[in-house]
Formats: sequence, structure tokens, C-alpha cells
Amino acid sequence: MLKKILHPRLAIVLHDLFMAWLAWVIAYGIRYSIWPQAPQVDLFSPEIILVIAIQGVVAWYFNLYRGLWRFASIPDLINITKSAVFGTLAIAVGLFLFNRLEGVPRSVLLLYPFILMVLWGAPRLLYRIWKDKRQGQLSTRKRTPVLVVGAGRLADLFIRHATASGQFDVRGVVAENPHLAGARLRGIKILGSLDDVGDLVKKTGAEALILALDVSAPKVLQSLVSQLKDQPCRIHVLPNPDRLDAGDVFSQLQPLTIEDLLGRDPVSLEWQAVSEQLQGRSVLVTGGGGSIGSELCRQLAALNVAQLTVVDQSEFNLYCIERELRRHFSESLLKPVLADVTDRAHMQHIFQLGRPDVVFHAAAYKHVPLLEDMPCEAFINNVQGTCVVADLCHQFGVSDMILISTDKAVHPHNVMGATKRIAEKYCQWKNARSDTRYRVVRFGNVLGSAGSVVPLFHEQIAAGGPVTVTHPEMTRYFMTIEEAAQLILHSAILTGDYDTVLLDMGDPINILELAELMIRLAGKVPHQDIAIHFTGLRAGEKLTEQLFYDVEQLASVVHGKLHGIKSSTQVGSDFIQQLERALQLARQFDAARLKRQMQRLVPEYRPDTFPHLSTVAPHETHH
Repeated sequence: MLKKILHPRLAIVLHDLFMAWLAWVIAYGIRYSIWPQAPQVDLFSPEIILVIAIQGVVAWYFNLYRGLWRFASIPDLINITKSAVFGTLAIAVGLFLFNRLEGVPRSVLLLYPFILMVLWGAPRLLYRIWKDKRQGQLSTRKRTPVLVVGAGRLADLFIRHATASGQFDVRGVVAENPHLAGARLRGIKILGSLDDVGDLVKKTGAEALILALDVSAPKVLQSLVSQLKDQPCRIHVLPNPDRLDAGDVFSQLQPLTIEDLLGRDPVSLEWQAVSEQLQGRSVLVTGGGGSIGSELCRQLAALNVAQLTVVDQSEFNLYCIERELRRHFSESLLKPVLADVTDRAHMQHIFQLGRPDVVFHAAAYKHVPLLEDMPCEAFINNVQGTCVVADLCHQFGVSDMILISTDKAVHPHNVMGATKRIAEKYCQWKNARSDTRYRVVRFGNVLGSAGSVVPLFHEQIAAGGPVTVTHPEMTRYFMTIEEAAQLILHSAILTGDYDTVLLDMGDPINILELAELMIRLAGKVPHQDIAIHFTGLRAGEKLTEQLFYDVEQLASVVHGKLHGIKSSTQVGSDFIQQLERALQLARQFDAARLKRQMQRLVPEYRPDTFPHLSTVAPHETHH
């Protein structure tokens, strides 16, 4: 019964009114202790009743009774300050109208708000501290021990929420500035700097690192991961403060990704020039539902092109990108088309309807081992598809066609690379015979693209291993999908006599090291928790890839990470006849003769010669 009468809100009101009475009495007591000649205050005079009434109304106006003591914070203290200050002013006016402030020392009006702020604020904060401590004691067994990396506002926000929820046991803070060691952040000691993370994880028994850094440079992240190479410690990242919802911090924790670790300096594009070139124009993207194609579509739609025709032969991929783009852009912008780029009649119909000004040709088969067993299908899709699109670009007066190629086209050892090299050569041949400007954009592997090694490793790690690596010395070039698409778009506006644009891929990455990094990011220890098996090189695979031929002369850097190449390789006079012969063999599914014909088209292609070390000795396999 008493519990029903004393509702928590009523208890708060009674508490605050009592504290207002007590603050007024204490203010008088302090005043009279200093100047004892004045008479003592009547504890229950009409004056005090008026003070309590006025203060209660002001506190209600500033929502002081609606705040939860359990989560008392800075906004509550601000409301307390407002209520005390404005309440004092209102009391002064009320008493002046009541009795002309007779018998009310001015010093009381000065002391009262400060005393009231303490009497209102201290119980609230003490209650929260008590509840937080009690919650922590009750949930000690459930909490995950963590180290917070960072000593800024992100770290402060995380620790505050962790303390309130009891979900994490923050064992310490690691600061970027080593001089902060020994200081405290919300009562948690700063144990050291970024260079001490490995030792601190061992010392504190932390099972996870919470990266609460305002800026996370890839080199810093790589250093943190390398320090944890022998420790099963997960790493989670809080987003940039500008994108963080302070109301739900834990749900926004993301695992550190391989893209974060392998990222490079941000690409600084001349977006104004790109926008001026493409804005208001009709653009067609083949393979628009694939990894690169879909990202191109997203960025093109954001550039306000007049029309975006998306062609893909996969119904599901086309459905996915159409649904995504329609959520964010106008209905009139997007023209999705389910079509095969090798179907000349259908593609001609698409060009007639869309009348594109710029074409990005991203449609291609790309899985190296699979295509080794299906050279005819690879040739028809990758070569015939490119020929169809290139011919239609000339026929319909398209100003620019960009062919998206690969580093595997350089000294190809596999069917996929050879078909892409032939597609490059066809575009070079068309360049000399058309008003359309044909440009090849060549780059290496894209992180997270469909069929690439990164999703495969993710799947194998999630299954508990083993992770399969072809060879311990294999290296590849990598870049993110977003970066690749941005640089492809920029290549469309470059001036200069270049028929090939090379994207700067940075340094090649060892695939074994990549696998080990991904295992560590999953909170496991490579070769202990997750085994790594070496399978040996598959048909068509090389240990290393090249981005350009030795005879190709790289021009000076055109823009940031773009290099222009004017190919010195001349396409032979019989190129078209040889190409027609190859297409005929592909349509007849004569794989053996097709490979020999492809070698005539690309003399450096060696279909039957694969690199040495295709297997790894048993003692080199890690379990």
C-alpha cells in the first residue's frame, strides 16, 4: 500500500521540495552565522511556503521531475542549474510582491541557488554511482573483459555506456599519447600507449579490443593486429563520432575488417570534373549487378546522370541492384535490362532505347580455375561480348567506352587472362578506326568481390578451418571495391593519348599473410586455433601478377593513383581474321584448337605451361 502511495515520481517531487526548504534554511543559517545580529528564520513561515511553491513550479517547468536518477547525467545537471537560478529569480520577484523582501537578506538569495544545486545534484549522482556499482557486481560473470584503445570522446562515450550496462568489464584504456599514461578516464586508468597493446592484453586478460579512435590509420591498425598475433583477442571498432548514435553504442560496434587493415590513403578525386563530364548524360553499365558494376551504378546515380541503363544476365543480381537504387534515386533514372552482352540483336535494341553517351563494360567471366575447363564459354562471353559492345558504341556514336580489365591480362597464364587481353587488343584496334574513344582500365584483385579469396577465407574461418592457401609465396594486388569504382569513373574524364589506364594498386600482398590476418581478426591464433593448408597452384595460376608489360611505357602520374599507357604493341593486320577464326572455334566448342588460336592472338599466352612449384611439400603444411 505504501509503495503505491509513494510512486517514484512523487518521491522525487517530495525530495526536491524538501531540498528547496533545506537550502533556504541553510542559506539563512550561513548568513546568520556570519552576521549573528540578525533574527533567526522561522522554519515554517508563509515566506518559506511561498519559496517552496515557486521553486516547485519552476522545477516542473524545466522537467526536473521527469529525469531518471538511474541515468543522471550532464543534461540533468543543466536542468538543475536552470531550475535553481531561475527559481531564485522567481522567488525574489514573488517575495518582493509578497512583503517587499522585508527581512530577506540579499546574501540569502545569492547563497540559495548554489546550495540547492548541491542538494539536488549530489543525491542523483550518488544514486547512479551506487546503481552502476551494484549492476556491475551482479553481472560480473557475464561481462566481457576489454581494453579500450583511445582516450577521446568516443572512448568516454563507450566507457559510460559500458559502466551503465554491465555488458563489458573495461580493464583499462590505451591512449595514442604516451604522456597520458597513469591518468584516468571516467575512473578507468590509462595503462599505456599503442605500442604497449600486446603486453597489456596479456596483463589484463582482455578478450577484446574496442577501437575508439577518432581516426584509424591503416598502419596503426596493422600495428595493433601484429601485436596480437599469438593472442586470441577480437578487435571491434566504433564508427567515426560524426556517424555514431550516442543512444545505442553497443549495436554500432563492428568487427575490424580486412578492408580496414589493407586500406590506403583516401582517394582524392576531382569530383567536380567527373560530375561535369557525366552529369545529365546517358550512361550504360554492362555487368551492372556484379561487384564492380553495382558499385559503379551507385556512384553514377549519385552524380545525377540523366539515365542509367544497367545490363546484367543474372536475374537475381539485376533485381538486387535495381531494388537498392530505386530506394535512393528517382524512378525515371534507372533502366534495368536483363540481357546477355553476346546477343548482338538484343544489345542493339538496348542501345537504340538508351542512346548512351558513355559505356562502362564490366560484364565478364573471371573465375580462373573454372574457366580453365571452359575456355569456349569464357571466350564467347569475355571476347565476343566485348566485340559486340565495342561495335555498337561505334555504331551509335558513343563518346567513351571504358573496358574494365585485369592484371591477369598481362603475360597471361590462364584462359581468363588471355580472353581479357584479346578484349583489350580489340579495343585498341577499334580506337584507331572510330570516333569513339576506347579506354582500357586495368587493375588487380578487389577485396570482397564475388568469387574472390576474401569471402572464401571468411567462410572457411567461420567453419573452423582449415583455411586453404595455394602457395606460401603467392602474392596479389588488392584494392577496395569503392576505390576501384571511383578510379574507373575518373579514368572516363582523363585527357591525353592513352588507350590504357593503370590503377595504382600499391604493394602486392602475400596471400598467406592475408589469411593469417583474417584469422587474427576473428579472434583466433593462426596455425593453432585455425589450421592453414597449402593446396598447390591450380591450372592457370601464377605466384605473382604484373600490372603492365615491360614494353608498355607508363606516362607520368595522371591523377593520384592513375597512370596512362599508350600501348606500343601494334595489332597485326590479320588480327580480325584470327579473331573471327577463334570465335568460330569457340562456337564449335573445340577447346583444344581454340587455345592454340588464342596463342596466335596473344603470343605470350602459354596454355600448357604453368609455373613450377605447383605443390607444397608435406612438411610445409601447417596444422
